[in-house]
This record gives sequence, C-alpha cells and structure tokens, in this order.
Amino acid sequence: MLMGAVSVQAGEKRIDAPTAAEVEKTLPAGESLTGKEIYDRFLRNRRKLRTASQEGRILSRDGAGNPQETRFKQHAKDYRDADENPVDGLYSKTVIQLVGPYEIRWSGYLYVHRSDRADDQFSYAPSRRRVSRISLKGQSLAGTDFSFDDFLVSVDDIEDADYNRLPDEVIDGTPVYVVTATMKPDASSQYSKTVSYIEKERYVPLRTRYWDDGVEVKELVSPESKIKDFDGAWVPTESRMTDLREETASTMHLDELDPNPSLRDRDFSLSVLLEGRS
Repeated sequence: MLMGAVSVQAGEKRIDAPTAAEVEKTLPAGESLTGKEIYDRFLRNRRKLRTASQEGRILSRDGAGNPQETRFKQHAKDYRDADENPVDGLYSKTVIQLVGPYEIRWSGYLYVHRSDRADDQFSYAPSRRRVSRISLKGQSLAGTDFSFDDFLVSVDDIEDADYNRLPDEVIDGTPVYVVTATMKPDASSQYSKTVSYIEKERYVPLRTRYWDDGVEVKELVSPESKIKDFDGAWVPTESRMTDLREETASTMHLDELDPNPSLRDRDFSLSVLLEGRS
C-alpha cells in the first residue's frame, strides 16, 4: 500500500485509496492529468507574465499574392488575483497598435476582458481620426491569417470550454499532450473546437488545430526551437498560421518582449489609441 493512503469503506470491505499527490508521484509524469488540468497549465504558463510589452511582425501575402509585412506593438495586463479570479470586474486588458505598413500605421485596438459585463472592444482608424466600439471576434488582423482571437488566447477563461484528453503523441521527436477543447455556447471564441498538442515540459502548444461548426479551418504551428524563456514564462517567438479554406499562411515573428514591465491603467485607455497617430 502507498504511504499515506486514504481508507475508504465500500460496504463491509475496506479499500485503501492513494491520495491525489501520491498518484501523481507514482505514475509517469503527467499520466494522471486531465485535459482541463493540462490546458490550465498552458494558460497559467502565459499568465506568469502579469504584464507584457512586445513588438513583432507578421509576414503574409496580399490578395494579389504580393509579400506583405505587418508590424505591431502590443501591451497586456492581467488583473486576476492569485486564485485566477477577476479583480474589480476585470480579467485583463490588451492594446494592439499597428506600426506598418504606412497605409495602416497607427491603427489601434483596445480589448477589455470583463467579468461583470460584456467585454469592451474598441478600434481607432487614422483615416477617420476617431475611436469606434466594435466586435473583434473573428476579425483578421490587417488581412493576415491571424485573427484577434488568436492574439487573445492568453486571456481565455478555463471555464469557456469542455476538455477531453486524447492519447499522447510525438511531434518532431517531442512528446506532447493532446487536448480537445469544445467551446461552450456562451464562449466568445470564433472557434467551436480546438485540438492542442502541448509540449510536456513547458506546456507550450507546438500545434493547434481549429474548427468552426464541424469544419477544420486553421492550423497553428510553433517550432520547439523557437520557444524562449521570458521571466519564467515560455513563449513561442515564431508561429505559422495556415488558413485551410483559403490555402494561405502567415508567419508571426516576436522580435522583442519585455516581461512584466510597469504598466499603468492609463496605458490601456482610449487616449492611447488616439496618441498613437503622432
């Protein structure tokens, strides 16, 4: 019998059941984890960055097949407490500003993820010189194969989906957990289901497949060699998104990431979008 086992009465028979901690210690690493627990570890890895400022570029092609480079800046702040609960009705805030090419320069987006009411979502268009309230769900980022949903995955709520662990697999020699997340009807995601292939040591997805109403629509691949440590959080610095319906692809490069900088609430205000045009 395992040390510290819990005794359980079953009728007149006595059954010695090991504690959860003993099961985790005795079985191979991760063997006892559920799909939800694995996905939670993936989200918690990213949330080690309570704040983050990053710059990157997305390489894609326009409608005529010409190469295009979209450059962006992003700031994010997580307001959750140590138990992952929202604080003052806030989960997180994210602001994204485009800095190139010239024709879309200083376009900006603000996303406020709330628990007490519907999320706030705003955009700033330099051509109109005003901020508008919009819905970012399913919208492409500057015509690339990445949508805003893809950018905001780290603000997802673990309760937005039901999880199912599939048999483990190996991707390019790296063992991965495989977890299906089926979105609940009230979830805000543009996708109805995802399947994530999550690297076992750092809980970073090396591959994610996306479905919309039963149709597989996109695939994201992040090479293990491009995963880097930023203040204890493991982040892919290169990811390739393929649109399976349009047969197009875009590659995102994370060029700079400042982990846990000091960010003020003002850094996520509407005035920041307006100031970006200068």
